[in-house]
Amino acid sequence: MTNLLSLLPEPHHPAAEAPLVHVIDDYDDYRNGLLYNLRSDGFEAQGYASGEAFLATPLWPKRGVVTLDIDFDLAPPGAMSGLQIFNRLLAQRCSMPVIFLTGPYGGDVRLAVQQVTRRAEVDYFSKQAPLDELKATIRSFMAREPALRQVAEQERRLLQIVLDVLTPAEREVISRVLRGQTNYGIARELNKEEGVVELQRASAMKKLLGDSRSPQLLVELLRPLLDHHGADSLTALAEQELLYRLGLLDPLARDVLMAAVDGRSDTQIARAHGWFDETDRERRYRGVVQGHLDRALMLMQADAVRQVRKWLGYFPSCSPSLPSPPPSSP
Repeated sequence: MTNLLSLLPEPHHPAAEAPLVHVIDDYDDYRNGLLYNLRSDGFEAQGYASGEAFLATPLWPKRGVVTLDIDFDLAPPGAMSGLQIFNRLLAQRCSMPVIFLTGPYGGDVRLAVQQVTRRAEVDYFSKQAPLDELKATIRSFMAREPALRQVAEQERRLLQIVLDVLTPAEREVISRVLRGQTNYGIARELNKEEGVVELQRASAMKKLLGDSRSPQLLVELLRPLLDHHGADSLTALAEQELLYRLGLLDPLARDVLMAAVDGRSDTQIARAHGWFDETDRERRYRGVVQGHLDRALMLMQADAVRQVRKWLGYFPSCSPSLPSPPPSSP
């Protein structure tokens, strides 16, 4: 794939972290022993006792290789299993290679093998396997991780431009440019002045390609993205991406975000969810509301509520339903 990442604007989200071996395992002795062994052999490694701890911060800045316990038999009721964690990685388009670590039971191995077939750069090892073999696979995956991340980051930044930076009119024009239509043909189809189409085309190409004006480069950049997501236009792709991001939200994060989008205050949101306390002079409920809002914005890859409001303005049919505030809300 041509390296077009340098053409794209830098995102406003957290910068990429240093590559690490991310060890996710609820068995403290095994996790700590593996971390010690990896670090003794020169690996940078970080441990997590649960999937919830690993997923508490954004996935897209994380780099490296994930080793994932598939069983989590010591986890408390309701905690995520290894399979649920892996599904969350897939849902959030995590590009890091994954190595499943299985216990001594045949069911674990069969389940791990099934997951290996779901995407590339996945392997599995028994916890009883020689550590040298595991570390060799980690090294191999670490060597391939930069290329995997580059592809994923290019797609993420392109999708952000399509959804957030291009205007609806620019998406319409560029979709037709990709089909080979001329400015004159686009103007006739959209009932616009040809000069207006030319300005919208130039503006969109600058956002996508910087100083380049190459139609061939535009096709090389966007056609694989449309094909990969099964979209026939940039408008359809933007709507699809918005629905995807909304689908990552759990019900609580969604409700808090939609209430903020609707213009409701921290107090109204706190009352609706039972967090408001009349005796709390420090208004600690605001921190609770902001915590859920920050998590929602993180999953939406948005910097602020107004950004999500803008996206929903483009596609109002994507907006989740929002319950009415209680009558006592100020």
